Amino acid sequence: MHVEPERRDESRYSVDEDAVLLFTGYGKLHPARILSLSQEGCRVLTKERLAVRSGWPLDVLFKVNGVALRFKGILRWANGGTLLGIRFVSADPQRMAELARAIAAMETDATAPEDTGSKIPTEQAGAERTEQAALKGAPSAAPPAVRKERREAARHGVNTSASILLVNVGSTLRGRILDLSLGGCRIRTEQRFPVGIYTRVETEFQLEGLPFRLGGVIQAIHDRNTVGIRFLDLSDRKRSQVLELIGEIEELRAAATRGDAVEGSHA
Repeated sequence: MHVEPERRDESRYSVDEDAVLLFTGYGKLHPARILSLSQEGCRVLTKERLAVRSGWPLDVLFKVNGVALRFKGILRWANGGTLLGIRFVSADPQRMAELARAIAAMETDATAPEDTGSKIPTEQAGAERTEQAALKGAPSAAPPAVRKERREAARHGVNTSASILLVNVGSTLRGRILDLSLGGCRIRTEQRFPVGIYTRVETEFQLEGLPFRLGGVIQAIHDRNTVGIRFLDLSDRKRSQVLELIGEIEELRAAATRGDAVEGSHA
């Protein structure tokens, strides 16, 4: 069967976990292994060749980091009847939150970006190597090691309008950014924040004439209107833009401090 190219928005992470597939209307359980996972879906390798077609509904049961999950999905494509691409559908908020927590654990302190934009991100490259090995019948490669970034990003106070898009709900909340760092930001919303931590979001704002749209996850809820967001999946370009913006903020603050010192010396 022809492989349908994926048009995913979420980053994919290499995993190696047991799974079970149950196609709607068929009572038989099909053992499999998950090779890669995102909030949109997963890729699995079945232990036997399946006569399946794209568009078939199914349930996927698996564990990530010891958390048992079950999602309804749609088969997007099948390669050779054993390597399947599945898109999650109709997931309730609790299960999406559980999946977000599992993915956030994999994303936490993720590997630093490559030196050049031409290289494939480490997680994606690992997933593709695993899938290629599976197609050839070779043993699955182990997921790449994740290097932890031990540096704590400094936060800088800002005050500009912002929007928070709740990815899985499709609604948008408006508010103002209170502080910003390379790792995330804190936003006070105009309305009460309606969802919990580990909710997947996108944050839009404009500073120093530059528009930003950054993906992330709710890391903390300080009160009913104030939330902490941790940025995820920053590309090299976006990371450079945020760093440049933070540098400009620091220069403006330093210039203001020097100006205050000069005025104080002439008082």
